[in-house]
Amino acid sequence: MRYAQTGSATAPLPLAGPEVRLTLPEAVYLGLRQNLGVRGAYLQRVLDKYNLHVAESAFAPKASVVVSLGADRTGTSLNGSAELTPTVQLLTPLGTIINFGWDMRQDGRRQPGGGQLKGRSALTFSLIQPLLKGAGYDANMASIRTARLQEHYNQLRLKSIVASTVTDIARAYHQFVQTRQQIVLAEGALSRARDLEATNQALIASGRMANIELVQAQSTVAAQELALLQAENAFEAARLGLLALLALDLNTRVVPADSLSAEPVRVELDTVRALAFENRPDYLSQLIAIEGARIGLDVARNQRLWDLSANVGLNVPGSDRTGWRATRSLPDTKTDLRTGLQLSIPINDKALKQQEVQATIGLRQGEVLLDQMRAQIDQQVRNAVRSVDAAWRQYKLSHRVREFSEKSSAGEMLKLRSGRSSNFQVVSFQDQLRSAENAELAALVVYLDSLLMLDLELGMTLDTWGIQLNDGAP
Repeated sequence: MRYAQTGSATAPLPLAGPEVRLTLPEAVYLGLRQNLGVRGAYLQRVLDKYNLHVAESAFAPKASVVVSLGADRTGTSLNGSAELTPTVQLLTPLGTIINFGWDMRQDGRRQPGGGQLKGRSALTFSLIQPLLKGAGYDANMASIRTARLQEHYNQLRLKSIVASTVTDIARAYHQFVQTRQQIVLAEGALSRARDLEATNQALIASGRMANIELVQAQSTVAAQELALLQAENAFEAARLGLLALLALDLNTRVVPADSLSAEPVRVELDTVRALAFENRPDYLSQLIAIEGARIGLDVARNQRLWDLSANVGLNVPGSDRTGWRATRSLPDTKTDLRTGLQLSIPINDKALKQQEVQATIGLRQGEVLLDQMRAQIDQQVRNAVRSVDAAWRQYKLSHRVREFSEKSSAGEMLKLRSGRSSNFQVVSFQDQLRSAENAELAALVVYLDSLLMLDLELGMTLDTWGIQLNDGAP
């Protein structure tokens, strides 16, 4: 391996710079500003809001201006033309389509012996009112209503992303503090092992213990040194994981400023179930999907109607030597007016029926999925509540086990010094104490993490942390 070096391994260089003490709230709020996933979600919200703005402008007037220039040479004749065509179109919530246009054209011809100019100008107006298919407020507002539902869904998606990020950061911080505390516990275990080794040496010096007994104490010291090294390595991995979530420089010498502690939390099952159905983004998103499916079904049914529309057209033409003079003479020209009805009847078009069937089945499937989701959420909430209760009881029991192990280890050490015990017994009790300390710490972290997961299952993470999204989210 090119990056490998021969010889004895060397420890990595220590990180430069001062230590940065970081509390859990600081980590969470720093992550909300720096986390790449959150930043990406907010960038997506810029696009989402613009998409809503575009959808809601469906009934705003839309204008266009077309300008064209042309020239050609035919034999000895040189022809040129210029045309200006501004148009305005308006769609109303009733489905009415109104078009207004102005067409001004200037033609010119140049040939031996003279030239010729010809201009024309015309105002056009048309109105088309659907009477069946595409008619009515509900049919024409469907796209805007769907866009507003999509915006609500996008807000819930942002809330879900932020809540998941907060949970990930808090759990990473818990692991960060846990690994830091494991170093302390490993140092305590190493100190006890060295104390045992010193006691053995004193007993050997006084002739009360054979030299061979010292090997077990020395082996215990080596094992605890290894455990300390592993704890330091775990802490470094936890530090890097937290810094990555916070999008900070991985060389930052961050250390936890908080210690882990816990208090019992009483959870009423009926209360938290109600909170879950009121706040969970996935459940609320499914309600939005069902409402969108209902709108889609209404649109599909409307599309199966006959296409009957009334239309009115108005044309005011004029001509003169130039297009501008033709425009000025428009009030004095004759106006062409037309009106009528147009009916289009689809025959044997199964695709229209297919759209309605798809929309109907989609709505029914959404309702079934909602029922499944309610049952799933009920199960998840019950599991989360049970996990919180079980984790607290396990923590309390592990705390008692650790206290008893401390007393047993200390008592056995006193017995060894008075010659009423052996190295084997002391090492066994010290190993039990080490395991009990780690078990208590792990149980504490499990309990704290279970509270985080309960908040996430209820959709209450942002409320618990007092976080308000700068997005107008629900």
